[in-house]
Amino acid sequence: MGTRLFFGLVGLITALLAAWGLEQLFRAMHLSNALQDTRVLLFRTDPEIVRRLRERGAQFGNPQLSLMWNNTNDLDLHCIEPTGVHIWFRNRRSERTGGELDVDANADPTRLTERPVENIYWTPGNAPQGEYEVYVHHFANHGAPDPTSYTLRIVANGRVREFRGSLRLGEESRRVRFDPAQVQDWEMLEGDSRGWLALLVMGGWGALLGLLLALMLRLPQRWFGVDVRHFGWRQVLSGLAGGAILGAVGGGIGQLIFYPLTALSELFARYLGLLVLGGLLGYGLHHFVPNLPLNPARVAGAVGGLLGAYGFLWSLTQWDDGVGRLVVAMLLGLSIGLMITIQQVRRAIIRVRSGGHITTRQLTRFHQVEVQR
Repeated sequence: MGTRLFFGLVGLITALLAAWGLEQLFRAMHLSNALQDTRVLLFRTDPEIVRRLRERGAQFGNPQLSLMWNNTNDLDLHCIEPTGVHIWFRNRRSERTGGELDVDANADPTRLTERPVENIYWTPGNAPQGEYEVYVHHFANHGAPDPTSYTLRIVANGRVREFRGSLRLGEESRRVRFDPAQVQDWEMLEGDSRGWLALLVMGGWGALLGLLLALMLRLPQRWFGVDVRHFGWRQVLSGLAGGAILGAVGGGIGQLIFYPLTALSELFARYLGLLVLGGLLGYGLHHFVPNLPLNPARVAGAVGGLLGAYGFLWSLTQWDDGVGRLVVAMLLGLSIGLMITIQQVRRAIIRVRSGGHITTRQLTRFHQVEVQR
């Protein structure tokens, strides 16, 4: 059992170091900012205001006006649409156009939150043409110090612009006027346009993990008497290349599965994407690590992926997605490491020590692993 746990520990530490190194690279590259609004398997890339909207069940539309602040005071979002209808908390819906204030935070003093958000939207294709007028009003102070800083986010025709300010009780912000047909100079909502970057990032993440696991789950086996022919520089380099390639394939396919399924359920998409990533990683390492049988490797990778998905989601509630990636890597490395066929190696060592000779088969059709005295 100690030997089996040893390889699990090797896998865990190796995967952790690989993921930690990637985290340093990601931070240096400001990758989270580059991936913002892009759906990525192991990244939380939504802006904070979008996360709050989703938590509150807000609708998304075109155009869409969203307001966020960070205390228990009551700020109100107002919009006068081109028809002249004023949408606010006392007139939440425009009967003429369907524009609606569907989320209103901190209006009820008994249900206050320090992560408030408000939202007005029009369903795509139904919004009136012309100029919209938007502003923010500080309606009530519920005990938090003023001035209260806010972020107003306007999305129209695939473009976005944010406006920031601060208000004291009773104050109104300056009025923002915009025409959705004339927002070409606003920043683009990146979203799907950076899907290639998400694929590259997830492929690279899987590649480094596969490369280092292929190395570190192979080398310690030399200490247990596995034939030296399997540790020459050619064998090691081919293992590194194979682990990296199949790790990249696993990461890329996991992302390709995750990306479209988020439209149905992000939770299901993340679990399925990581199950596939882990299963493919285990399958690939089977070919390049002695004494790692095929079916246990695939099962271990898939189980590690499922556990990793749970750990990732749990990490989002406690810390952030960076910690979540470390958790996923550790669980994958631990699961696959534990599946090294230690019992076969251990039996071989026992028989060698007793003066016998034994050949154990690496469970692929390419090699045999010989253990000799």
